[in-house]
Amino acid sequence: MPASQASPFQTIFAVAEQVVGPLPGYHHETYAVRLGAASGLFGQSAGWVKLRDPRPGLLWFDRRCFGSEDELLATLAGRVSHIPAVGHIDSLTVQGFIEGCTLAEVAPPGEDVPAPFVGQIIRLFRELLAVEPYDPALLALHTPLPAERGSAEFARDLVQFTFIDVVEQSLPHFDALFHSLGIHPGSAPATPSSLEARLRGMTPRPFGLLHGDVHRANLIVDEHGALWAIDWELALIGDPLYDLATHLHLMRYPARQEGEVIARWADVAEESRPGAAAGIEADLPRYLAFKRIQSVYTDVIRQAYSTERGETSTAEAAKVINAALDRAADSLPLPTVAGAGEIEHELLRWLATPRPRGAANTGGSPSAS
Repeated sequence: MPASQASPFQTIFAVAEQVVGPLPGYHHETYAVRLGAASGLFGQSAGWVKLRDPRPGLLWFDRRCFGSEDELLATLAGRVSHIPAVGHIDSLTVQGFIEGCTLAEVAPPGEDVPAPFVGQIIRLFRELLAVEPYDPALLALHTPLPAERGSAEFARDLVQFTFIDVVEQSLPHFDALFHSLGIHPGSAPATPSSLEARLRGMTPRPFGLLHGDVHRANLIVDEHGALWAIDWELALIGDPLYDLATHLHLMRYPARQEGEVIARWADVAEESRPGAAAGIEADLPRYLAFKRIQSVYTDVIRQAYSTERGETSTAEAAKVINAALDRAADSLPLPTVAGAGEIEHELLRWLATPRPRGAANTGGSPSAS
């Protein structure tokens, strides 16, 4: 909400030297607030903090496992470097705001990531996997408690969450659109049961702490060239290889650099958590295929809602959906991929057709998938 409206942040807005926002973000409406040197928070001379208001009625495309991102960050302080600090102002918990630019601004998706930043990304994964996932301090924050199960069961849970908690909830609103694009879960080539079958027999790997959303827009480059990992809402305890697959899917490294990242990740994964890279040759492609299929549904839902609210043109939404379908064509598989013009036509027809409201609102940010 705008700073001028009533909000739990009004007392801070009233004394702030500067308020910037709301900033782009899917899960929260976020403001960067400069309190000034007098605040003394985090030892920062500028006193910048981040205030966030959760978006109501949000449809989450990935399972949330830690009830409080702030408490998770506080628990990881000193164990994982270059993450936001957590502090308190009266009854509010705030995070330090990392000044800088996103890695996406330095190197957009599809471009090589400069070598110093690749090294820092690999360090992040090493530090994450060095954290004991069953540390009581972490388990106290994790809901539900992670079961001692194998990688195949973990992967099955991912499929079930995507199709039961996301796609099925959205069917009342998107049934016709899913059919027109050839991805309706009742008739698409990739059904929940077929996806679960593809993921059976995965190599068992020891679970670890996963960030769950490491991509170029969630990595901040500060003035000294240090890379900071933000947005820990999707952190979870699970199969470390899934964290790598999510990272590769979202980062869109050029092929040569992707191979380098995979090799370096495997080295530090085995160093920090022996067995974490077991079966990588067979299982990483399976996780990547799942991520491509998952992104088709999340991109269609987000883009369609965005056009419905008038935030995105049907032409732009069609391009995003076309790109997602194209990337997932072999994984689904699709016999043909609808062109952007055909997709826009289907979006316009869907917008013009009365339909029941979906089970959830999807907020207002562009997809990171």
